[in-house]
Amino acid sequence: MKGINWKKTGALLVGFIALCWFLLRVIPKPSRATYPCQRAAFPVASAFVIWVTSLIGSALFYKKLKRNLKLNKWFYASFFLLMFGLSLIIFSATSPVNDLFAGNSKTTLKPVWDNTQRTKELKTNHINDFDEVAIIRSSEQKAADIDFLEIETMVRDAVELAGGLESIISNGDLVILKPNLVSLPPTATEDYVEVSGLATDWRVTKAVAKLVRERNPEGQIYIVESSAATSTREIFDFYQYTLENIPEVDEIIPLEDSCGNFEDYNDNHLEQVLLDEAIRLYPDEMKPNLSPEYFINKIYNRADVVISIPVLKNHKQATITGGVKNVAIGMTPPNIYGNTDSFFGKWTKIDHSEENLHKWIHDFYLLKPADFVVVDGLQGFDHGPTGLAGLSMEEMQHNMRLIMASAKPLSSDAICGIIMGLDPTYVNYMIYLDNASYNVGTIDTRFIRTKGARIPDIRETFYHDSEITNAALYTDFEPPVFNITSSSVTGNTITINTTSDADLSKLEVQVNTELLDQIYITDFNTIEIQIPDDVESIDSIRIFAYDRFYNEAQVLITNLGIDDPEEIVNLLDQNFPNPFTSTTTFRYKLKESGLVVLYISDLQGRKIETLINEIYPAGEHQYLWNTELSAGTYFYTLETGKERLTKSFIKR
Repeated sequence: MKGINWKKTGALLVGFIALCWFLLRVIPKPSRATYPCQRAAFPVASAFVIWVTSLIGSALFYKKLKRNLKLNKWFYASFFLLMFGLSLIIFSATSPVNDLFAGNSKTTLKPVWDNTQRTKELKTNHINDFDEVAIIRSSEQKAADIDFLEIETMVRDAVELAGGLESIISNGDLVILKPNLVSLPPTATEDYVEVSGLATDWRVTKAVAKLVRERNPEGQIYIVESSAATSTREIFDFYQYTLENIPEVDEIIPLEDSCGNFEDYNDNHLEQVLLDEAIRLYPDEMKPNLSPEYFINKIYNRADVVISIPVLKNHKQATITGGVKNVAIGMTPPNIYGNTDSFFGKWTKIDHSEENLHKWIHDFYLLKPADFVVVDGLQGFDHGPTGLAGLSMEEMQHNMRLIMASAKPLSSDAICGIIMGLDPTYVNYMIYLDNASYNVGTIDTRFIRTKGARIPDIRETFYHDSEITNAALYTDFEPPVFNITSSSVTGNTITINTTSDADLSKLEVQVNTELLDQIYITDFNTIEIQIPDDVESIDSIRIFAYDRFYNEAQVLITNLGIDDPEEIVNLLDQNFPNPFTSTTTFRYKLKESGLVVLYISDLQGRKIETLINEIYPAGEHQYLWNTELSAGTYFYTLETGKERLTKSFIKR
């Protein structure tokens, strides 16, 4: 008796198990077909079915074929491999593993961003008209340790810093809350329901709902969502979006339950909206109805206020998930622009090429822009929108511990991108929407003011397996060069002469620890600072110098009096290199000899190390510093008699 062919037997056994597993899991609940384990089992099971079918067919016709064809084991093996290969090709071309949405042809066409549109009409070298983005960071060390009371406090603080809801919501309004609930986790366990980073934490949505209800006791508040990959009702249940948990809202609505039947454009749940021809970008020939009209859910379209509540994560096709994309895709009626019954995901009707997807986001967002955005950044998440098979949740999570808020969603999305290490000027839909006439925000960081946590202290690099997303990663963490050469005071005007490099994008001026509403963006050579009349004396002036990625340099000026003109006699250069690993050089210039003190301090102002404390002659000097200081942001300060100059640096 011949021995058992274990290779053949093992392959057949694996195929049989994959088929049984797939059928047992998917038949009771078809939505499970999108789970990572079922995605992996499908090609193996398909190949097994094809092999068995071919084997039976070959046996039936064996007698007729044996005179013309001498069959052997290699024929079966070759046929099996051929069918298996074909099944893999078919599956990879349509599978949500490779393209959760429509897998249409990709393009590298990039729109040109006009970074001069907001500076053309400026009459002075400073502005006080900018978009505000609030960033609140928890003091807890882990996102999982943040309880609801702190989440509510963080949301309240962020919303207040961003201008509040008073001018947005009136009592009696219909308010839509739109969280980001795309899919179940790759590892669907209870451990990842809260603060997963994959979906908006229900407690963040609850905190927003409480704020809205306080402003709107007699109005209606709905939570509305449409999952991209599976049943939205199942998604709501899994992430604990229930009226018991969030009693502040009137209803939690899965969009596919109230968006019309498949491709029924006359359904009474839908309304027809037409953008102006000059604004429309998405090609009509790509729409199911082949017409310029868009169809939008009636509940969403008739809302008085829309608040987008996205998660801080990247996206394999859109690059950045934020307040804009969360609405522009998430509010799309899936039964019209997607096939809810599709095995390979819902969004099979929208062209998800890099060019056309971003045009879709532009068009659909402008139909009904969000009025406010609150970003759940408790747990950041890369490999969005749904995660990457083979990686654990922990490997894709970022312990950010943030809540962000803004009345300008596009500006908020730009800051979200920079926090994740993504250049917003690379993202097509952001470029399309950065039009002053739209009034939805900007990606020009010169016109965005952040409040709360500082970006250099919180940002991390969010990687992705997508070439589109990774191409947007920036690697420039070098602060701009900025130095003060002289200053003078006349009345309430302080004039400062400076030198800088081309990377300098904007300056913020802080007088006596209070940040002035002035951001200089055009002429950095000579800066005039108007001191408010209620300021009797000036203890210090701190100037923050930023490039477009919020890399930061600081200069501190002390001992200035309004009526006592004084010349800045010394010069402190930015250390080089910066950031650095172990060694950097500090350079400074003295107008006259005297005692020089150079020391290092942390973000809390605590002195860490004194490098110099002795008398130096006039002229240029430098100090080479080798340190084993832990990674982070620090300050170095030069004190000479009456003067104190301070700048920041980053230790890697």
